[in-house]
Amino acid sequence: MMMMMHRVMCLLAVVFCCVGLAHAASGGTSPLFKEAQEKFKETLRLKKECEKVATSTEDAAHKAQRFAHDTEINLVTIAADPKEVEKRKSEGRKFIDNTTQAAAEARKVADKTTESAEETFGKATHGLLPGNAEAALKAVEDADKAVRAANTAIENAELHAKRVEEVINQLDAAVAAAKKKEEEKQLESQQHPQTKETSLGEQQGHTEGNKTEETHEKQKEKQKQHYRSTFTINIHGDNLDALLNGAANNSGMA
Repeated sequence: MMMMMHRVMCLLAVVFCCVGLAHAASGGTSPLFKEAQEKFKETLRLKKECEKVATSTEDAAHKAQRFAHDTEINLVTIAADPKEVEKRKSEGRKFIDNTTQAAAEARKVADKTTESAEETFGKATHGLLPGNAEAALKAVEDADKAVRAANTAIENAELHAKRVEEVINQLDAAVAAAKKKEEEKQLESQQHPQTKETSLGEQQGHTEGNKTEETHEKQKEKQKQHYRSTFTINIHGDNLDALLNGAANNSGMA
């Protein structure tokens, strides 16, 4: 609608002047004229208000964007600190609320501005004096620019509010992943003592086996000494040892 109005503005400006001159010649104080003047003033006011909410909404969008970016690049560090997690999530929800509210307010003002500009354009063709016709066209054009700026700010605000929501979800996922990793660590640490106990049992088994073998050797040595003291035959030392070893072995087998 606004684009169509712009296409015919130049042509209608001539009509405005002619109509305004006609009203001026006849006294020009009709209710239609007064209504058009009021609507013209309203459009000027709403245009300024629309510019204001567009700026505040864009500012809210940028703050939300910075928060989302900062949280995302520090996700792992934040997830490791429970207090920081709660702080970030609380801040994120505030950014979402502020940005969403700013967008809603901007949309409301933009709609009012569009409606007022269209009415001003329509009424100006019948009620404005020649001196105000050009100003009315300018007011309509400026209002249209303000509305377009507000719509851009609204889109950015909605986009970054959604982005903050996504980052909060990513933070929750990172916390869950860190918790799972910690549980796996604890489970692994609980399994290690069992492994140590098994190794200790094996060690004890080896030790007992070694002790048994040592005892057997000691018994054999005692038997050798016994035979040495019992037999007094003059036999060469090596033969005696062989004999004694054989006797000890035979005794062991028995």
